[in-house]
Amino acid sequence: MNRARGFTLVEMMVVVFIIAILAVMGFPAMNRMMSTAAVRSTSYDLFADLVYARSEAITRGTNVTVTGTGSPATNWKKGYRITEAAGGTTLREVSERTDDRISFTASQDSVTFDRSGRAQNAAAVSFAITPSGDYDTHTIQPHQQRCVKLDPSGRPRSNEGVCT
Repeated sequence: MNRARGFTLVEMMVVVFIIAILAVMGFPAMNRMMSTAAVRSTSYDLFADLVYARSEAITRGTNVTVTGTGSPATNWKKGYRITEAAGGTTLREVSERTDDRISFTASQDSVTFDRSGRAQNAAAVSFAITPSGDYDTHTIQPHQQRCVKLDPSGRPRSNEGVCT
């Protein structure tokens, strides 16, 4: 008598059911990881653009301003623009972040670097980048948030956690 080799339909359905359960359990963790990655990516991009604006101010020997383009202007998720003060030339424009997983706000609507690279209002400028969307504010952990601040010399600093 010849026996058929392979899996039965019941065995295949059990395996598919187990995979489905594991996927459902892993989805929330994956969603959190994606939100945290979006926060980090945004903070790294902002950090690089602040360094760029500062170096352009030093190189060009003139003031360079970074301004939020959102409404209100402190909502930097809507984008921001780097302009040279002398000619009003736009050096770089960052478009709106379409990722609904983040909230990106600044304490001021702009920061200006002078020709020595110092930020004219450095002590008061901070950028808070946090997860948003599906999150309840009580479930956001400090390691999921980023704060970018300018030190007195105009250099940006990026830290995990909330802006204080």
